Amino acid sequence: MAPGLIWWSVTGDVRGVAFAFPALCLSVPYGNDSGLRPLHMAVMAVLAAILLPGATWLEAHPFPCVPVVMAAMAISVVVRRRTAVPSGVANWLMIYLLYQASELSADGIAASLVPALLVLPAAAWTYAVCFLLWPGRGDAEKQAPKIAGASISVPRHALCVALAAGTAATAAFLLHSTHVNWAIWSAISVVQSGTRESLDKSGRRVLGAAIGCSVGYALLVWLQALPWLLTAITAVLVVLMVAPETYVLAVAIRSAMAILASLQLGGDAPATGLARIGNIALGVSVALVFVLAFAPASWRRKTQPAVVS
Repeated sequence: MAPGLIWWSVTGDVRGVAFAFPALCLSVPYGNDSGLRPLHMAVMAVLAAILLPGATWLEAHPFPCVPVVMAAMAISVVVRRRTAVPSGVANWLMIYLLYQASELSADGIAASLVPALLVLPAAAWTYAVCFLLWPGRGDAEKQAPKIAGASISVPRHALCVALAAGTAATAAFLLHSTHVNWAIWSAISVVQSGTRESLDKSGRRVLGAAIGCSVGYALLVWLQALPWLLTAITAVLVVLMVAPETYVLAVAIRSAMAILASLQLGGDAPATGLARIGNIALGVSVALVFVLAFAPASWRRKTQPAVVS
């Protein structure tokens, strides 16, 4: 991310951030990108560049946005579970489009054209840095063990994700929330193929967001007279945000960084923190409703408390 962030810090040109963000997304392994190849990166970068203007328009138009989000998330599940494409590839494309479009939607499609073009050189730069300096990245990696739980079929999983994402987006739009992407992504990320895994991840995501937003707010209050220190802490969090393998810590760091980065970019930092925790709670709550509704009957029978006569 260094070239884009250095350019932004020296000139104040937000196009530096628009270059750094896809580079950040593409460089994150997500813990599950075994088999990632340069071709995957190239295809996703081209798709991101093509789709970003449309995604930006959609985020400003709730009525068409909801069904498109539902269809896209269902397709993403099918691709991840039915094909050999590394799941990190689909994650990167979804995260980039949701998050970048959210930042640009207020300014319209025109604001998305330059960021869309910057995805391609950002992808080339990321390949040069990551694949050349990290030759083993494309090799098969040992996958983290999944939490034991009853799995649901691919069609049920796709439908569950689509309904959760669509409902979360609808609720966020009706509440006139900013950063609707956090509600959508929280719903998507919680709905796993295993019910117990979904329940576990939902708790960890909310806990991480609560910790991170609390820390972010505390830093704003305690260090408001030391803006240079807030800037330094933000820079450190940007570097560390993708490092932790512990999910709670990862969400906490990203939540704190969302508040501090908003401050650095001239936004309303307290409002950003409120949107962060509120939308995560909304997305997780909606997702849990559908996870439990789609849970296999065998899982529900196992988890029902014994009746004491």
